[in-house]
Amino acid sequence: MQSYEAAIYAALLLVVVAVSIATPRFLSPDNLFEVARNFSFIAAAGVGEAIVIIGGGGGIDLSVGSVMGLGGVVATKLLGMNLGLLPVLGLGVAAGWACGATNGLLVTKAKMTPLIPTLGVLSIAHGLALVITQGYPLSSLGPASPAFIALGAGYVGPVPNPVVYMALVVLVGWAVLTHTPFGYDLYSVGGNDEASHLSGIRVTRVRLAAYMISGALAALTGILLAARLSVGDATTGQGEELNVIAAAVIGGVSLLGGQGSVLGLFAGAALIGVLLNAMVLTGVPAFWQEVVIGSTIIVAVLLDRLRIRLARD
Repeated sequence: MQSYEAAIYAALLLVVVAVSIATPRFLSPDNLFEVARNFSFIAAAGVGEAIVIIGGGGGIDLSVGSVMGLGGVVATKLLGMNLGLLPVLGLGVAAGWACGATNGLLVTKAKMTPLIPTLGVLSIAHGLALVITQGYPLSSLGPASPAFIALGAGYVGPVPNPVVYMALVVLVGWAVLTHTPFGYDLYSVGGNDEASHLSGIRVTRVRLAAYMISGALAALTGILLAARLSVGDATTGQGEELNVIAAAVIGGVSLLGGQGSVLGLFAGAALIGVLLNAMVLTGVPAFWQEVVIGSTIIVAVLLDRLRIRLARD
């Protein structure tokens, strides 16, 4: 696994070098911070996605994009009702947690294939966001708007706040997965849930917690994205599930579960951010960006299958 992560970081370095040669302005500090800010939302939400996938059982969360939108809409709606910033953040995250809990209960208790409930919650979350906004962007953010906007548009020194947020989420995610009983249990359940159950690990509780974490992180990320845009929009985050899953898969998180890391996910998100920025700088039409990301996902999955086959041989 460590060699795979090293390969991802080596690939990221090669892409950065190639892009900087093709477009020297790529290495300008302003552009680099913009690239980091753009992929910070993917990486932060991707930590929750990686936790779900590592937990195994075919786990995947297709609802993260819509939950991001719902979290942002709930927060901006409550701000417009003159609620304080901290309660707004708490309730927005709670909305995402509820979506994650719904996913987790349907997967663990109802024994549904993860694809079905998460796809259903994707539609439900987007629908609720549309109900709250009535299809119109929410731009009236009340008296707490300066503090709220600063969360997404402010800086810590020269570093944008979303980049600081991403760094904190990645570090905490890494610590949880590598230095806590929950992390050990998660890898064990993803590797072999039957053996984990026989050894006393509560498989259902571990997987339920993974979906809850994913939903809460997606909502919090969506809130910061809404703060960055200074508006609550039901379409915010729509389609981001593709980039989030791509970051996890490219970063070495195996779709079979039990393998992967947050540090690999970070490299995958950074690689996507650099590729997207490179296409913008070189004038590649926007229509081709999804083609490139989709192709990258397929290649990453094929490499994952090859890695597993070689390990078995």
